[in-house]
Amino acid sequence: MPNITLSDGSIRSYEAPITAMEVAESIGEGLARATICARLDDELRDACDLISDDCRLELITDKNPDGVDVIRHSFAHLLGHAAKQLFPEIKMAIGPVIKNGFYYDVEYSRPLVLEDLEKLSQRMIKLAKDNYQIQKRWLSRKEVKAIFQSRDEDYKLEIINSDIADNVDLISLYFHQEYIDMCRGPHVPNTRHLRHFKLTNVTGAYWRGKAENAQLQRIYGVAFASAHDLKSYEKFL
Repeated sequence: MPNITLSDGSIRSYEAPITAMEVAESIGEGLARATICARLDDELRDACDLISDDCRLELITDKNPDGVDVIRHSFAHLLGHAAKQLFPEIKMAIGPVIKNGFYYDVEYSRPLVLEDLEKLSQRMIKLAKDNYQIQKRWLSRKEVKAIFQSRDEDYKLEIINSDIADNVDLISLYFHQEYIDMCRGPHVPNTRHLRHFKLTNVTGAYWRGKAENAQLQRIYGVAFASAHDLKSYEKFL
């Protein structure tokens, strides 16, 4: 039975393991809709992660800088979702958060141009408006490799083989409808949090930053929690 200490110092006790989102729902519907992720003690976690032990819990919204970073990270996944729909042969490499936004390194048979960015932006907007739930699942290493082999995602397979220790068997995947990405997270629970962004440009990038590796294309974007913040950033530029 976890005893959960909230940010205001109050303690809530639960008779069974519970997720941060369920804690938010027990407090109020508005808070649940605003919750992006959670901080359990000192670690950022997905709102869907199960809490079994006593802990300090902070529910993170887009008013928190950590929440904004999670939004940006989830935009990278949304870009991947759009890219695989528009360009099925594209291969996804890595898509981290950067200052004010995100990028995704991809391999594609031809150079991507500004018209492609516009198509990607429009598809991202369409997908986000579906307000679909982002599902997190822990699967075995064998299952994850089989998924990415079937999807012809060479770079994801290399990450599994090179960057994830051999003794790690469970790997977290994020399911965006038919699109699947591998990540430590956390991510937003629903695409309703993904509204205010702009894809800015495409540059060349070597895989893992080494000139002897394959040359990829890096799609950059900026993202914010509100339309006002996005417009202010564009005005600043």
